[in-house]
Amino acid sequence: MNRTKKEITGIFLPALLLLAVSILPLGTVFAGPAEADTFDNREKIYLKDITPILYELSEVGKSVSANAVSLVHGAPDRCSYEFGYYQGIVESLKTRLTTIPPPPRMGEVHTTALQAIGDYSSGLTQYAAACVETDSNIKSEYAENAWQNLVSADNKIRQVNSLITSPSAAAAAPAPGPVKETSAQKIQRMCIASWPADQRMQEYCVKNQTESLATLNQMLQQYPAGSPERKIIQSCSAVWKKGEIYDYRMTVFCVNNQLGTN
Repeated sequence: MNRTKKEITGIFLPALLLLAVSILPLGTVFAGPAEADTFDNREKIYLKDITPILYELSEVGKSVSANAVSLVHGAPDRCSYEFGYYQGIVESLKTRLTTIPPPPRMGEVHTTALQAIGDYSSGLTQYAAACVETDSNIKSEYAENAWQNLVSADNKIRQVNSLITSPSAAAAAPAPGPVKETSAQKIQRMCIASWPADQRMQEYCVKNQTESLATLNQMLQQYPAGSPERKIIQSCSAVWKKGEIYDYRMTVFCVNNQLGTN
């Protein structure tokens, strides 16, 4: 019997989340240098300052991984409270990290660590949305996207660890600068990341996201600023924003669901 993607997601979501439990605990988030003279004094002070932050982030990751499944499928009030608590910790870690100026060779370390925190924040926002969602298919979509954000955060923390243990590579890397991407480029990047080994699915993803973006633009033209419909669009867009990229397909689905037009 053929099943829709949402039905398949609903069936396999518990397995996906259990997989997340096995891979998400961040393990060693700070690897010490092989020799003490690898870093200069400024770099040593910087690494000493950020190590507790990365450690606390790893502890949040372990706790979320261990409790996400039971929370999402448990009482909505407790679920919302717990993920709100995790979100508060992550935001405080972000605030602390932004107050620590990185030395030149630690610029990429700093940027990547902040990106990891951003992925964590996005994932926790998705889990919080899953807590109160009554539609099982949408709840599964929220939880799956949350898990993907946490996996992305874990990968970035591992990258931070690699950069710390190879300061010469970090020094050779160009300083990060602002890159202005078009919506089409962002869609392409998101779809490649979602389906790295499947070009057919990448193309299908790009097609769906591009069509959904056009639909969303039509909605924005249809509903004036300040209207209840526009507020729903803004709310759904915020929920389905992943870093600097929007999931337009799920944003449109969210809007139609709340407007009762699905």
